[in-house]
Amino acid sequence: MNQTLLELQGLEVGYSEPLIHDINLSIQSGEVIAIVGPSGIGKTTLLRTIAGLVRPLDGSIKINVEKRGGLGYIPQKLGLVRHASVEHNIALGAISSSKSMEKLSQIRTASIAVFVFSILGTFFQTPLSGVLILLSGLIILASTVLSQWTLHQEKQTTVWDSMKAVKLTEKRYEPVRRLSGGQQRRVATARTLAQSPSLIVADEFLSELDDTNVDIVIEAMMQLIKSGSSLVMVEHNIRRAQKLANKIWTVEDGKLHEEVIKDA
Repeated sequence: MNQTLLELQGLEVGYSEPLIHDINLSIQSGEVIAIVGPSGIGKTTLLRTIAGLVRPLDGSIKINVEKRGGLGYIPQKLGLVRHASVEHNIALGAISSSKSMEKLSQIRTASIAVFVFSILGTFFQTPLSGVLILLSGLIILASTVLSQWTLHQEKQTTVWDSMKAVKLTEKRYEPVRRLSGGQQRRVATARTLAQSPSLIVADEFLSELDDTNVDIVIEAMMQLIKSGSSLVMVEHNIRRAQKLANKIWTVEDGKLHEEVIKDA
């Protein structure tokens, strides 16, 4: 069953003056919406507003995703750590994954529960209380180390799979600053794949890519979409947008207009 991940009602975006107003749309899980049009008409501002980086001038934004890691954002300027390696940048997505956050929370909760149980045992002063405390401490240590190691292995697998999906495994240890613009965009896409967010907001993430690499990135992103994630993308090239989007909107006279609807 499809779930509404994003709902915009009467939204008005801009800075001192509104750029786009009266925006009303909703996005379901597994849906891709592309916003196309010339530069300077508010497309990037709309994405930044959805991502929580710009305050809306009016209206409401309802986002129904996990609080941590549920929203992925690929900015036009990418936001990569330029001196760090490709692998490190992609790993930042895996670290912020909501699944990773949930597992870390479970580890902490289990450790605290065992610790509290061992402390309570000291109040009963039974012959076994000392043994209980010792065993509890060993359980905390062993479970924490094992869980952290398992989580690390899972993260490494996720990073490698994301790197492989965008054909960058040979650049694994290369500093991002040495990559071409198109390669850097593939790194930013892989970082989002590793995060596996429910809702992705992407600003011109297909720019600077040749047709071959556009197809590579689209195929990788579609794997995430098929799992139930949704994508709101800004793209100046309508032909490229049509390769990925279910719906295409244009901005005209400060309003969004739905132009094309494709079958999913």
